[in-house]
Amino acid sequence: MKRLPIISFLFLVLCATTVVAQSPNAAGTWDATLTSPQGTFNVQLILKQDGEKLSGVVKGQRGETPVEGTTNGKDIKLKYTIKFQDNDMLIILTGVLDGAAIKGTADYGGLADGEFNAKRPSDAGTTTKAPAGAAAASDKTDISGAWVFQVESSAGSGSPTFTFKQDGEKLTGQYKGAFGEAPLTGTVKDKKVDFVIKVEGQGQQMTITYTGTVEKDGSMKGTAELGEFGSAKWTAKRQ
Repeated sequence: MKRLPIISFLFLVLCATTVVAQSPNAAGTWDATLTSPQGTFNVQLILKQDGEKLSGVVKGQRGETPVEGTTNGKDIKLKYTIKFQDNDMLIILTGVLDGAAIKGTADYGGLADGEFNAKRPSDAGTTTKAPAGAAAASDKTDISGAWVFQVESSAGSGSPTFTFKQDGEKLTGQYKGAFGEAPLTGTVKDKKVDFVIKVEGQGQQMTITYTGTVEKDGSMKGTAELGEFGSAKWTAKRQ
């Protein structure tokens, strides 16, 4: 009878040790992919963990943004604020930590939602090297979403907007600008973008052809053939 308390004590110690050993740690660097109605974005999360509290930064095309959050077992919640159309937007990432991966959802200020996935960069080094084709596919450009263009020509300048939808190399979408509204069709191959719109100009239909490239910072630039209006140079940024 006297041995039972000792056995019970040892059992509790072992259970506590097991819990501590299995407690997940979100600290470190994560390569994350976020989807939204504006398209797919790749960012890097650099996190520190102090108990259940998380802090760190989000690195992306917008630079570095502070991030904070909490972890409860395998459940993780992160939040940070960005500027969207000159307003503050709170982005909340909610996910489940499973080894070297996090999978969950993204909430964009209550206006839209999407998917949130992240992996530790070191995880790629422990797996078999992917074929060149697979690596190329993961780096594929996707310009889906809304863009604001700045077009400069000898006849003047304009700021049309384009909404793109990319499916593989196929590009569709909608133009809105000085010539009204019109659908567009085109292609995206590697970093090269080509698309065509047909609009009404001076009482007749006119075909405008845009050709450009996606830059390292995520913006685009190129030239446009404006039919009777000659040619123009353009730059573009996501809304």
